[in-house]
Amino acid sequence: MAASGLIFQPLIPAVLVTNSNSSLGSLHAEGCSGNGMQLSCLFVHDSVRATYKGTLKMLDATTLAPIWGSASAKKSYDLDPDTAALGQVPVNFADGSLAAGDAQFLVHYNPNGVALAKVPVAGTGNDFGLTPVSATYGIVSQGDGTLTLINLSTWKNAGSLTLLDPRTNARMNLVGPSSGGSDVLYAIGYDSDDNDGTLFAVAVDESTGTMAVRSTFNFTGQSGAAPVVVTSAQSGLPNTLVLLHAPGLIGEAHAQNHLLGLSDAGTPGLTQSWAIPLNAPLTVSPTIDQNSGSLFYENGPYLYQSALVSGDAIQKFDLETIGGFNRSFHLTGHIAGSQTGSVFTLLLIGTFPTSKNAGVQYAMAFQPIASPNALVWSSQIASVNTGYSAAWNFAPSTEPGVVCPIAITVDSLKSTIIRLCDH
Repeated sequence: MAASGLIFQPLIPAVLVTNSNSSLGSLHAEGCSGNGMQLSCLFVHDSVRATYKGTLKMLDATTLAPIWGSASAKKSYDLDPDTAALGQVPVNFADGSLAAGDAQFLVHYNPNGVALAKVPVAGTGNDFGLTPVSATYGIVSQGDGTLTLINLSTWKNAGSLTLLDPRTNARMNLVGPSSGGSDVLYAIGYDSDDNDGTLFAVAVDESTGTMAVRSTFNFTGQSGAAPVVVTSAQSGLPNTLVLLHAPGLIGEAHAQNHLLGLSDAGTPGLTQSWAIPLNAPLTVSPTIDQNSGSLFYENGPYLYQSALVSGDAIQKFDLETIGGFNRSFHLTGHIAGSQTGSVFTLLLIGTFPTSKNAGVQYAMAFQPIASPNALVWSSQIASVNTGYSAAWNFAPSTEPGVVCPIAITVDSLKSTIIRLCDH
């Protein structure tokens, strides 16, 4: 269950230096979020000395050294790792503060780790994080299908909502983090009785400070990737477009994985615009290039490009051949995109075995529109055939405005954070 990202800063043209840190503990799924200078990370297992202990850690994005931990910082609050670190990333605000939570509280921290506010949440399930939907409101999503509306101006609980299966009225479970639009939250749930899924569009009324389910879209099976929200300004379409992985469509004789484009007109709600059949389940969300009107997604060993408006296939990229990698190469983990003027660059991670018990993992920059037959750069980041990589983050480079990517390998006992840079 993973989301992908899009930034609007250029990436370094070549990797000259790498540094890494594997001494902090282990991360799961999403990993970390950043504000450009620092990383805030949620650790499932902690392996640092007492000075920096804590589920939530703040790291220097350049050195990757810890700055503080929530168990040791003064006047902080240490989140429960079992309910805080299994799919959530902290939210960073413009003033340097951040928010993260567990099954009991959403906590607002100042840049030094002080807990400024501790807001009770309504559910008891794993905390998949706060999703801001406006300047005033954000929604905490929990694995037990509970949503808690947070007033970000007052840091108060403004109400809650339990998501129910629109077909059976059974309580839903969420598969992972939700996505946000303008005053709308998009959450994917499934009914544990039949394992079928629903995408919920939950609207927030700014005038009353309340939220309610506005519309739903049903499908079969459990989705494996967070919904991607594409605005009208990005797509040129009259309505918001939501990209959804569905393991099967209602009424299909034989269920097949699809990537769906759903139009959200508000009223009457979510309607299917197009469907792309997939060869395998989608495990990470697509990313988009609004200049070319394209979406990019990985499925099996390939990277695919399709038209954002119609879903029509445009191109398939065999990165094993393009990168000159060994046989059995396949992509793993998150996709990130950099959109700077007319230049669109993808960040990808792939792995392949070198023997029965060994392998390597590579980070890659690829410009599929400008240079579809060559990688901008590739850099080995691990000497194991690891199966998953967490969300991308970024650090400053030597050139103002240009950023260095940070990759994270996920492991049950030890995760490695790697900065790929020019200094």
